[in-house]
Amino acid sequence: MQISSKILKSDTKVVVFDLDGTLYSKRGMVKHMMSAAPFDWRMMLIERSTRKQLKGIWTGDEGSFYHLYFSTMAHGHFFSEMYAKRWYETRYMPLMVKVLQKWYKPVQWLLPFLQQCREQGLRLVVLSDYGHTKEKIQALGLDESLFDWVISAPELGGLKPAPELMARVAATMGVLPQQCLLVGDREDTDGELAKSVNAPFYLVKQ
Repeated sequence: MQISSKILKSDTKVVVFDLDGTLYSKRGMVKHMMSAAPFDWRMMLIERSTRKQLKGIWTGDEGSFYHLYFSTMAHGHFFSEMYAKRWYETRYMPLMVKVLQKWYKPVQWLLPFLQQCREQGLRLVVLSDYGHTKEKIQALGLDESLFDWVISAPELGGLKPAPELMARVAATMGVLPQQCLLVGDREDTDGELAKSVNAPFYLVKQ
């Protein structure tokens, strides 16, 4: 798949990229994660279930979000909120970074498209639903300076498709949400986020 500046709207000022499944193909990710940490499969399933349960949640700040996130992970299970936090921050996300570094590369269209955007004076943002966003960008062999802002939704206080996320991104970039083009691989998160603020959306198909 190739994308070009043809997808840009006349009033586009900022392009907001999803990360996982957009800047790289996620094919084989579950297999690689399970192979790298076979004894963590139960925690991984709980994490995925929690993420689905809290999709679109907005708490307003990073601390409140992660308190809700890890307490939800721990609810009804054999571990505490503190254990969930420690596992996520010191094992799960660092493992994902290592898997990315070993097995994955950026999509071929990315660098040419970024150059086209820069030539048109556009600002570029990465907005990921996961943490360790900057580390994952680096693991893919990308320079963080390619983008004006690399941020995770949890750092802003929620998960896609909470419309407040785009309000924060747009305000930080000094534009209206409608002047942001969202580029992502999921209709139910990236697409719904764009729809919630009446912004254009481009669906990436890997």
